[in-house]
Amino acid sequence: MFEKITPEQAGFSAESVIEFINKAQKRGASTHGILMMKGDKIFAEAYWKPFHQDFCHRMYSQTKSFVGIAIGLLQEEGKLSIYDKIVDYFPEKIDGKLAKYLKDQTIKDMLTMSTIGNPADYWFTSKYDDRTQLYLNDDRNGAPHASGTIWQYDSSGSQVLSALVEKLSGKSLLDYMKEKLFNEMGTFQTATVLKCRNGDSWGDSAMVCTLRDIASFGRLLMQKGVWNGKRLMNEEYIREATSKVVDNKMDAHYCAYHQGYGYQIWTVANGGFMFNGMGDQVTLCYPEQDLLFTFNSDNQGTNLVRQAFVVNFEDMFVEKAQNTPLPENKAANEKLAKLIDGLKLRAVQGEEDSAFRQELDGQEYICDENPMGITKFSFHFTDKTKGELRYTKASGEKVLPFGVNYNEFGKFPEYGYSNDFGGVRTTDGFLYDDAVSFAWLEEKKLLVYAQVIDRYFGNVSMIFAFKDNYATAKFTKTAEDFMWDYNGVMSAHKA
Repeated sequence: MFEKITPEQAGFSAESVIEFINKAQKRGASTHGILMMKGDKIFAEAYWKPFHQDFCHRMYSQTKSFVGIAIGLLQEEGKLSIYDKIVDYFPEKIDGKLAKYLKDQTIKDMLTMSTIGNPADYWFTSKYDDRTQLYLNDDRNGAPHASGTIWQYDSSGSQVLSALVEKLSGKSLLDYMKEKLFNEMGTFQTATVLKCRNGDSWGDSAMVCTLRDIASFGRLLMQKGVWNGKRLMNEEYIREATSKVVDNKMDAHYCAYHQGYGYQIWTVANGGFMFNGMGDQVTLCYPEQDLLFTFNSDNQGTNLVRQAFVVNFEDMFVEKAQNTPLPENKAANEKLAKLIDGLKLRAVQGEEDSAFRQELDGQEYICDENPMGITKFSFHFTDKTKGELRYTKASGEKVLPFGVNYNEFGKFPEYGYSNDFGGVRTTDGFLYDDAVSFAWLEEKKLLVYAQVIDRYFGNVSMIFAFKDNYATAKFTKTAEDFMWDYNGVMSAHKA
């Protein structure tokens, strides 16, 4: 497993991998890593610095696919049937009257996301620390629908299935999967799963592992539960879990990854299936072509990259797959190696400098009342290549170092964000790792782009425009349960 071969040995050209990477770069993708496999061999693997092969990356909703398989393992043990009603497993967590239709909702309804709908209450701030209790007692604003009918994304339902795995197995989600699968496979040995507020594994969003780890999971399912000639899991369940059990179209428009839904697993064209996580954590598996493609990113805020990656991989690799190797191309492989060696995390790009920089340098601006709570700010430049955004909020003085057209790496200057437990505010001085870049958009307009690159991912774009004695700034953030006050527009004037 994980032997490396050239693209030509896999039946593809090195130029096709180069083209794929360049297309991602051209479209502004914030990619962190990619891995392509033919059979059990890697023919392309690349990481955008500072990410690397051993980096344990947050997989977000790809975690749901692990839960879906864990449910199958429990059924194999005789501890449940997917046709059981979910409420029968948690009577102790029902406070009163159930939401309409919930009493008839089966585990299978939840596996296929054909549930009565998501809870209306936001779990990060809910009065319930226990997300299962929240799920069973929320009334969906009085507007649920019958389970087993339409497909609707229900992340909270996946979390309840994770809690069911832990209740029936007596182990954490990861420990159960290790015992049943991963220890035999020799993967996921450095993986972790973050916790919810009550200590349950955060089973709908928080597997943290390497690209190679999740590739091994994809390969196991492609092989219908067999690893190195040994059967680890029932073939029938995997076959169903990775097939189109229900239609998951949201509307009449085409979407490459709304081609059907199995058991917490998406189906795609060409007989493939997919694990799918927020910000573009994706694993694509094509058993008929014996191809796998997995990638990590943080493209929160846009859905264009995921669609492009899926379609490009299908067009360039899946539909051109063959079992006959191509002649080796040493020059092209050297070019590919050089390209991969030079990959760096995306930074915003603009002009090299602006005549306005000297006027802006050190000038303090006083802010009108604004959603960010910023009272004043200023830019300070070391030279034309880097500097700092300094700003003041109720929580104190903030300094955000940046590189002009490249990333400066440091710590995002906000305390109290979650760490091991989602929704729990830290008090120990913990800060997220970040990467911050700066670009001149016009002579008097600039963009600061801060990317959080920790076990939590998120980003904020800050556009500043200046005219006479005035400034306007627009902050746009995409981050789950942090950067709450980094969104909105503010006006300011020179001090």
